Amino acid sequence: MTLTPTRASDVRVRRLTNTLYGYAFLDDFILLYPVYALLFSDAGLSVWQISSLFAVWSVTGVLLEVPSGVWADSVSRRLLLWAGPLLTGAGFVLWVAVPSYGAFAVGFLLWGAGGALGSGALEALVYDELSRLGAAGRYARVMGRARAAGMVAVMAAMGLAGPVLAWGGHTAVGAASVLVCVLTAVVALRFPEHRAGGAGRRESGIGVLRGGLAEVRADRSVRGALLLVPAVSAVWGALDEYTPLLVRGTGVADGTVPYLLLLIWAGATAGSLLAGEGERLGGVGLAAVLGGAGLA
Repeated sequence: MTLTPTRASDVRVRRLTNTLYGYAFLDDFILLYPVYALLFSDAGLSVWQISSLFAVWSVTGVLLEVPSGVWADSVSRRLLLWAGPLLTGAGFVLWVAVPSYGAFAVGFLLWGAGGALGSGALEALVYDELSRLGAAGRYARVMGRARAAGMVAVMAAMGLAGPVLAWGGHTAVGAASVLVCVLTAVVALRFPEHRAGGAGRRESGIGVLRGGLAEVRADRSVRGALLLVPAVSAVWGALDEYTPLLVRGTGVADGTVPYLLLLIWAGATAGSLLAGEGERLGGVGLAAVLGGAGLA
């Protein structure tokens, strides 16, 4: 049977989106997520030491954000998406094998680097592939579903982290997290990747950076996004890291902490599923949503 061009395009879109959803799920299906703050605390670290680790993580991500964006336009994005989870997994190995402040700091450096490699590369790859298949209009909905898949993975990890922690302690939770990082890297290799102008053609890093700076100077909306997106992500990320300690502070058992965190992530998942609908709000509507979220 011969597929029509439209049918063949739909099949390729489904392959792309299925790979994306699988990658997004595995990338966040990390059993350490809801309990790593507890690991730090059990290793004898104070709240201030834990806060300094979060600062190391954040600074690493910020410092590597621009270079990683240049890499995403000058080297294979699929390669970056493959390497990122492996760096993160290496950090988790350190945490479990040598639970100490130094190991935690190096682990966060690796995690920050791994996250930076995928930051922007995934969105750019998906948008370019959808555009090539004539489906660029589906981008917001597709990425919203991918974010929801990641949120579902976080909630699934929270549901499993308690029993695994009770069974095998932090070692078992860490081993499971490293295994998932390896699986994420394997799935990354299934992404299609085509670049306009022919395979193998890449802009130089300096050329990409100059082009990006020129666009920032010329387009006011790009400047706004450049300031807004990191600010929103930083606030959410900073608050999120302390919630396990806050929940533990209520006096519940460690195995119960992940279940209570599900309440927070259920709301985040619902928001991701509404990303496609959010396109209809326009600038004023989105500003109202962000303002309300900030007040909350």
